[in-house]
Amino acid sequence: MKKSLLYIAMMLSGAAGFTACDGDLERPPMIEPSASIKPNTTIAALKADVWQTDRNYVTEVGQRNGSDIIIAGRVVSNDMAGNVFKNIVLQDETGALTVSINGYDLYKTYQQGQQIVVNLTGLKIGGYNGLLQVGGEGVYNGAPSMTFMEKDLFAAHAEQNGLARLERIDTILTTIPELTAAKNTVDGLQKWQSQFIRLDGVSFEDAGKPFAESGNTNRYVKDAQGNRINVRNSSYADFAQALLPAGSGSIAGILSYYGTDWQIILNNLDGCIGYGDISNPDNPDTPDNPDTPDQPEVPGGDGSQASPYSVAQVIGGATGTGWVKGYIVGSVTDKSFDSAVLAASPASQTNILVAASADETDAANCIPVQLPAGDVRSKLNLADNPGNYKAEVTFEGSLEKYFGKAGVKNVTAFTITGGSEVTPPEPGESSVYKLVTAITSGKSYAIVSSGKAAKLNTGNYGYISVADVEVVDNTVTVSDDCAFTIKAVEGGYTIQQSDGRYLYQTGTYNSFNFDASAVDGSTWTIKANADGTMVITNVAVNKTIQFDGQYGSYGSYPDVRGTYPSLYEKVD
Repeated sequence: MKKSLLYIAMMLSGAAGFTACDGDLERPPMIEPSASIKPNTTIAALKADVWQTDRNYVTEVGQRNGSDIIIAGRVVSNDMAGNVFKNIVLQDETGALTVSINGYDLYKTYQQGQQIVVNLTGLKIGGYNGLLQVGGEGVYNGAPSMTFMEKDLFAAHAEQNGLARLERIDTILTTIPELTAAKNTVDGLQKWQSQFIRLDGVSFEDAGKPFAESGNTNRYVKDAQGNRINVRNSSYADFAQALLPAGSGSIAGILSYYGTDWQIILNNLDGCIGYGDISNPDNPDTPDNPDTPDQPEVPGGDGSQASPYSVAQVIGGATGTGWVKGYIVGSVTDKSFDSAVLAASPASQTNILVAASADETDAANCIPVQLPAGDVRSKLNLADNPGNYKAEVTFEGSLEKYFGKAGVKNVTAFTITGGSEVTPPEPGESSVYKLVTAITSGKSYAIVSSGKAAKLNTGNYGYISVADVEVVDNTVTVSDDCAFTIKAVEGGYTIQQSDGRYLYQTGTYNSFNFDASAVDGSTWTIKANADGTMVITNVAVNKTIQFDGQYGSYGSYPDVRGTYPSLYEKVD
């Protein structure tokens, strides 16, 4: 196969990884994986067998004539840059297929250019707002729909076959008019959905603007005749703040589909070909701009626990896994870095901002640090530990992009000293709450499971932490800050925290969002079990509130992974 411009660009950008020195130690031979299962059908044949006209549906892949259904495809996606989210795309000679997996950094396991053989029997396949994919079962707009499957489930059905061979993948050259016509036919949708495509001679309509704003952003390219197509960019991509190039060139990416139209998803900036250098202030050493002059060395350590990296080193581009030292000065309270708050409150439970100085006032000088569920989150987050504000913290994690900024994820260990004089707010007045199995609209309730009462969450989103309570004669005594007001509405109930904000859910998240208004996703159904526990289900996403003992918090999940709570009504 003739190599594409994109393949050449990928090889050049990775060339530095193949240099060696005469003094290198001899490396052990590389073991090439070999799949034990063989494909017995093609992606195109599979699509034709399972295709339905409904945009949202779920079906389980069964056997055919007593045999499992097995496909093989080469990985053409790459989530390293953060623009591809929780999926891989497999492509063979006949078509391409998206596989939705609830995991990050999938490129490390399913490498671009590597063939993956998948036994689909027993897995779910169907539509998510028009896009055919393999994944898990969820709900979209009240209808059964596809969502992410657990990564361990996919791993049990998939085998790598050979090493990554970038030279064996190529883009499929097409045109915007051809794709526009294809979306009007079943054959066209089956053929083109998820393919790795290339458009030549196209220009960006918004040249000079960033690829993504504070949220996911649609940017359109057009050809010489004015035909246009959407290029969808994530605000979490490491090139989100890079500027759309001027002039005409080629675009290469995954041809996804949403609703009734196409959207191209770039793997990275290698997908912008022939435009010249692309200015990327967040990541100046992208393959499109590899000649950035070396910056002066930033004072700091070597990343060991004894000599941790400084915040300046992380901002300056330090990578890998290492220890970092700084001061907790705030958190990102919503889903973009624009919501950064340099104060003890309001605060998020899921992240902190760390700066070189305890008195930092500019979020641009801070690094966001993701707090994984468990001891790290419960001990470091500001929402539950306001006294951590301005505390010195040293922690070990993976230095990588977070909220589109240089940051740290997957923190595994930490030490913390000092802190501010901020003290937790005094709990509200305590009251007695009695176990009930029926709801009285407008009453206040404590949500309790396993001796853990759900607490007020002061952030804009997150899981709900807990307070210890003792159940005596079917009653509990708990702070009124832990009370939730439940009101009947059309289709179910709304649930309000003690601060008046409504609980709601959206997208694929198992955590909660909080809003002053009863927005979409804030309606819940409540049904009593025979044992007195309650099944509290979000109508929009079909997930139920449960206490997860592993993480010590309340979430709302599509499956059973914790315990259902009981409701205790406030005694007047």
